[in-house]
Amino acid sequence: MKKDPKTEEAIRAFRTYARLGLCREESSLGIVCRIRGICGDSAALDMLAVCDTMRMLAVLGRKEVISAVVKVYFCAPSVRIYTNEMSYRVRRVADELHCDERTLYRWLFEARTLWRRFRELKHPF
Repeated sequence: MKKDPKTEEAIRAFRTYARLGLCREESSLGIVCRIRGICGDSAALDMLAVCDTMRMLAVLGRKEVISAVVKVYFCAPSVRIYTNEMSYRVRRVADELHCDERTLYRWLFEARTLWRRFRELKHPF
């Protein structure tokens, strides 16, 4: 299967967000301050888009989508992803959340699409 560059970019942004420890930050102001201190302009826009995505999903009440993103993308973010590792994670998380794999892929797609919309709204500094 061919890899989609947009999908890869979104996954990379979510994993970088977790690798930088921003997913453990409590306040939005703390996240913004850490992003400005850690990242360059382009990476900062990616991280802000991830932050906005997670907040929007919480506001919309999409707890299952947040749970899927946390368990698939935020799990071991500093470890390199090998062949089929994402598929194995999706199978394991689908079993944990008592849903089928296709539903989990739809939830992840929803998060990536929302990230893409937020990312396109941001303009360079």
